[in-house]
Amino acid sequence: MNSASFTLSNEPLERVLHVRMEGFFEEGEMQEFIRRYRKATACYGGQPYLVLADMRSMRIASLAVSQLFGGLIQEARRQGVVCCAHLSSSTVQRLQVARLAREYSGDSDVTVHVTSLEEAREVLEAQRRRLIPGVPALRGPGRP
Repeated sequence: MNSASFTLSNEPLERVLHVRMEGFFEEGEMQEFIRRYRKATACYGGQPYLVLADMRSMRIASLAVSQLFGGLIQEARRQGVVCCAHLSSSTVQRLQVARLAREYSGDSDVTVHVTSLEEAREVLEAQRRRLIPGVPALRGPGRP
């Protein structure tokens, strides 16, 4: 029985990967997430991209799962993530992800904690204009 679920929705033209994680991840589930994350972001070939990480329904992870996730954070930063808008409704979960990002990204952490999807989109749009010139504006509710 799966205790966790996730969705990955990639928008290569906008250079944004939308991630949604829910539930309590076991090691096998995190390994599958990592495999699919790598597949979804392969199209960027190390070029800059943005991540909107909606983790409002994710539960605190075990140490082993946290280490797997931290390794992915480190790899993603090295492979082109220039900004990750992190949305969480749990203070403890937000602190866990912040600790992982610091531990695995060092001084180059690019995580921005946000409180709503709208704020996440605004943060990513500002980063896109600053860091990835020539990329079209984000689409979505209220956008062309």
